[in-house]
Amino acid sequence: VHTPLAYIHWFRPLQSFDENLHSFHLTRSSHQRGPNALVVPVYQVLRPCHLIPRVGRESEVQGEFYLNRYIDLELFERLSKSERL
Repeated sequence: VHTPLAYIHWFRPLQSFDENLHSFHLTRSSHQRGPNALVVPVYQVLRPCHLIPRVGRESEVQGEFYLNRYIDLELFERLSKSERL
């Protein structure tokens, strides 16, 4: 039996919030100068997330994203609570 796999690329913890976009800014995590990534069975994935690439000057934004919290009601509610803390 073949188990479906997912490639997971880790990001740094939520640290900054863009007030204009009302979104958290994310950057990719790295490990020993390479991507901090993992291949796992799909059943271990707790929740997918929708990332929006940050656009602008290419040298400034490589690997930078915004977390779209509006695509999932539970995620929106959780992040709205943490935003108020």
